[in-house]
Amino acid sequence: MSMSGTQLNEFELIRRCFASGFPTRDDVVLGVGDDASIIAPPPNRHLVQSIDTQVADVHFPRHAPAHLIAQRAFRCALSDLAAMGAEPQGFHLALTLPQANETWLLDFSEGLKQAAATYAVPLLGGDTTRGNDLVISIAVQGWVPHPARLLRSQAQTGDDVWLSGDIGHAALALAEVLQQPERIQVPLSRGARAYYLPDIHIELGQALLGVAHAALDVSDGLIQDAQHIASCSNLDLHLHLDQIHTAVAAHDRRWEQCLTGGDDYQLLFTAPATLRSQLTSMQQRFPNMHRIGHVQACARTASPAVLLWHNKQPYHLSSLHGFQHF
Repeated sequence: MSMSGTQLNEFELIRRCFASGFPTRDDVVLGVGDDASIIAPPPNRHLVQSIDTQVADVHFPRHAPAHLIAQRAFRCALSDLAAMGAEPQGFHLALTLPQANETWLLDFSEGLKQAAATYAVPLLGGDTTRGNDLVISIAVQGWVPHPARLLRSQAQTGDDVWLSGDIGHAALALAEVLQQPERIQVPLSRGARAYYLPDIHIELGQALLGVAHAALDVSDGLIQDAQHIASCSNLDLHLHLDQIHTAVAAHDRRWEQCLTGGDDYQLLFTAPATLRSQLTSMQQRFPNMHRIGHVQACARTASPAVLLWHNKQPYHLSSLHGFQHF
């Protein structure tokens, strides 16, 4: 969508697009409209915070519909709370805009309101500024009961490795997403929906508190992100590729791209093998969750790694790299 058209000044922009229409919560004492928000922390909770920045034509196509850009930006940011097992409490929005086009902003704010309503997350405040490019920053925050939390660094020897759902749909949809993004078909295809409207596993993350040892969300590619758990926990992760649910089967030439492509926003987590039956019973509530590997002590001293297996044989990908920010 073109950014040309009727222009709004900063105060009109806030009033028309962001001052109302978002969810509310009892712990929000003061939200949009003042110098800062005020939050009333509940007892025995820790505050979890994260910020995510998306830049036009780096993280999304600039000419995509504004409501889909907003949905993607919000959901990608919120996924970090899911990975920590947090209950979302609210978010702040910072927008850098080449122009404050009314039509684009109204469409963007409508998509943002829909995403926030889906997960019941209030807008607490933010900032708008003019710049050379379109940049969207969303800071999310939530509560975890003290001392429970999910960290990347807590995997233990003997843990099972689990994944919350399928991977690869968004990565394989990139060609579709980037080709004439302003004319994207409605309803969205499976791949385009995975790219713009990823399911964020807030409920699963909270259910894993006290069950899982380590967790993260898969944003830059399964293999690359699995290495973060391995490195932070100083252990090896053994992944059985034939057990991973991918967008295409292993005989498809695009299969390896599913394992490295990113934009999945599934939860990757480790949990004690002794809790395998409990996690299996959780599949009634989270049916796409599946076990994909196990954790062992490092085979090489001080060199934690992700080791890949396929049909019980070692497997080597042509590339281990997921999305690189620099």
